[in-house]
Amino acid sequence: MRIIATLVSHRHLLATMVRRDIGARFAGSSLGGLWTLIHPVIMLSLYTMVFAYIYRVPQMEGGHSFAEFAFCGLWPWMAFQEACLRSVTVIIDNANLVKKLQFPSELLVISVTLAGFLTQGIGFLLFLLGLMIWHGSVSVVSIALLAVPLVIHITLAAGIGMILACGNVFFRDLGQLATAGFTIWFFLTPVLYSPSLVPTVLQPVLQWNPVAPLLGLYRSLILAHTFVGELGLLYCALVSGILFWLGAYLFHRCRGFFADYL
Repeated sequence: MRIIATLVSHRHLLATMVRRDIGARFAGSSLGGLWTLIHPVIMLSLYTMVFAYIYRVPQMEGGHSFAEFAFCGLWPWMAFQEACLRSVTVIIDNANLVKKLQFPSELLVISVTLAGFLTQGIGFLLFLLGLMIWHGSVSVVSIALLAVPLVIHITLAAGIGMILACGNVFFRDLGQLATAGFTIWFFLTPVLYSPSLVPTVLQPVLQWNPVAPLLGLYRSLILAHTFVGELGLLYCALVSGILFWLGAYLFHRCRGFFADYL
């Protein structure tokens, strides 16, 4: 409750930090915010070329093409990964602010998390509308319901981000471990493949993966305009809430020691 109260009382500062983070990311760039669209398009095009035209994977579940299937998982994953990995060094990168005892340092993690989802979300919405128009059906209800997995996804990223940011202050190798860990996590998450293709021996890994239900809900809302996987979503919401609480607790306990290690 303390961190929620902090977010509410410093909401204007948080909004300013998010705007500055997004603006600084593309400062001096000729294309500016278009890079948030270009990078995911390149990744989606490469994966489509490799898997759809070289390996020639069959149609995915529901008769959808590989590009459509991968789009619904790749964009949310990129936002999630970017938010978490940028949070790792955010305390060290802003040591001058953290050393000021009156500054709520958890806002640094929340701001980069929101900035990551906002920058990736712009391109996601554009391609989402293009996909729906291409299919000749635009479901306003489905687009609105995307807020459900999105809020849980942001909460999960903020919780993991706070844990990583706090740990990296005391253990500087955590950044390298996090990068390797997210690479492994990416391939253990059904971003580019259907969950039904996972061997039986690895199904428990998929079931315990909190991101898998979110990607399943993204796909069902975008491609089928249906809301499915309520049980998995409840599990993901529970894990997200626990990790968010744990991250807030670590910040509360360790904040006084940050200045000694920066």
